[in-house]
Formats: sequence, C-alpha cells, structure tokens
Amino acid sequence: MIPVILTVLLVISAGAASFAADKTAEVCRTQDEAAAALREAMKDREESAGICLITDIAAEDSEDIISEIFEGALGHTGDPEEGDYLKFQYESCNASAKPVTENGEKAVLLTYTLSYYDDAEQEAAVDEKAGEIIDSLGLDGMDDAEKTGAIYTYLLDNVEYDYDNLADEEYKLKRTAYAALIDGKAVCQGYSAAFYRLLLAAGVDNRIIFGTGINSSGESEDHTWNIVRIGDTYYNTDVTRDDELGEDRYYLKAADPFSEDHISSEEYMTEEFASEYKISETDYGKAGISIIDHIGAAALEFRKLFQRLIEAL
Repeated sequence: MIPVILTVLLVISAGAASFAADKTAEVCRTQDEAAAALREAMKDREESAGICLITDIAAEDSEDIISEIFEGALGHTGDPEEGDYLKFQYESCNASAKPVTENGEKAVLLTYTLSYYDDAEQEAAVDEKAGEIIDSLGLDGMDDAEKTGAIYTYLLDNVEYDYDNLADEEYKLKRTAYAALIDGKAVCQGYSAAFYRLLLAAGVDNRIIFGTGINSSGESEDHTWNIVRIGDTYYNTDVTRDDELGEDRYYLKAADPFSEDHISSEEYMTEEFASEYKISETDYGKAGISIIDHIGAAALEFRKLFQRLIEAL
C-alpha cells in the first residue's frame, strides 16, 4: 500500500495576520527552500511542519504550490533517508494555507500535518542498524553489482515475510524498514524500503516502484519492488517475491518478462521517467555477474587450463 494522497485544506481568514509572532514555522522565499524544510521535518518524523512562504499568490490559490512543495520534499535525492524512503514511510498528510505578512511582505503560512508508519526513535534504531549492516558486509572494493548482490542476500537471509500481521491493518509498522531490519519481519513495502536505504548507503542508485503484482497464490495485489542501477541501465528486483519463493527469479531482471506479473502505476509509466530510468533489455546474471561475464570467465579458465596442460607436456 502506498501512502495516502496529500489532502489540501485551505483555511482563509478575513485579513492577513502578522507572522512575526509565530516562530514555529520556517520562512522560505522559494518553493525549493520550502521543500527542503518540509523534507527535514519529515526526516525527523515531525507531526506538524509550518512554512511561511514569501509569495504574492493568494492563499486561496495556493493549492498547486502546496502540492508542488510536498512533491519536492519527496523527490529522489540519492540520500538514503530521503526520496522514496520518505515517500513510503509516511502514512498521510493534510495541508492548510492562510494569508500572513512577514516584515511587511505578503506571504502564505502553510501547515502540513503528517502521520508516519514509524517514529523518530525507531528511525534512530534503523540508522544504527543500517550502518552496522553496511560495515558487516565488507563492501569496500566491490562494484555496484557485487554490492547489490551482498545486500540482496543479506535481506533474504535475515528478513521473512510478515504473514502473521498481513491482515492486521492496525499494525502499520510492517510496512517499514524498521520492521525488516530490526524485527526481521515485514511486508513488501518494508522490504523495498530497506533495500532502497541500504543500496543508497552503499552508493548504488535505485528507486522504489509501486504497482500491481501477482502473489504466490496467483492473486493480483498492490505491491512494491525496486529498480537498481548497474552501469548505465536499471534492473528490476523484487526482494519480497524472491524471499517468498526461495530463489532469485526476480533478481536484476529486464523489463520483460518481469512486467508480465509486475505492472507499474502510471507515475512510473511516463516518457520522462522511462527516459531517466532506462530499464535494461537483458537480464543481469546471478550474484551481480552478467551472463556475458560468466561465459568470458569460463573461457578464460579453459584457456588457463589448456595452457597448463601444454606446459606440462
């Protein structure tokens, strides 16, 4: 399940109030500054974030600005704690706007009210655990494919699908990286968030994709997986399904036949997204070694063996 869509509640007062007395909101002059401020508040798991945006746009016309700032806050930055990690770890967001003045300038006071699947204390535990995992895997000197294989294998070995809480909609933690990395049990959203975070911590770019998947019972359901960059292209990887199946059927796969039972939602089907995140037309090999590399390595070993036989004669 993806986070609830942003709800905008426009609160319009009769006249613009002075903002000077309210120091709980951050004054921003651009939408980028506002997005950065909101992003930091979300990383800290703050339940309310106030932003005083200096603008001539009236509060009643600020709905688009509210949405654009929110989308900017969740934009992919390459930081393990931001981007898709935030997008899939918050539960809901409501926003309101009212006109204010700041030192005589027109402004809009934006208030974002948020809820999350985890809290600040649990996030601190994830920070520590993620660092321990990365250190334990000995990734220094590995290329991106090898790092991906090491992290993928770690998750398969240390996380199991949370069937016990699957039907319990009150238990939200199952959707988090905390559930995967600390409790060792999660649903697909938790697997994907953990994979995303660990890969970025290791310097491997990836994204979380939301869509529809076919589960082990052959039923269609909401599902998340990752696309991982190796070289110049991205590969589909579904850690959740592979953990359930006990095999690497969905590890570093091309668009087809992966897309036969994984249908991305519309936001990942645009020309812009497809251009920026080009999915490979061929699968990558097991443990991060391409099929061509497998063949090349085998040929090299054969040549070495042949040379040793010649030298022995």
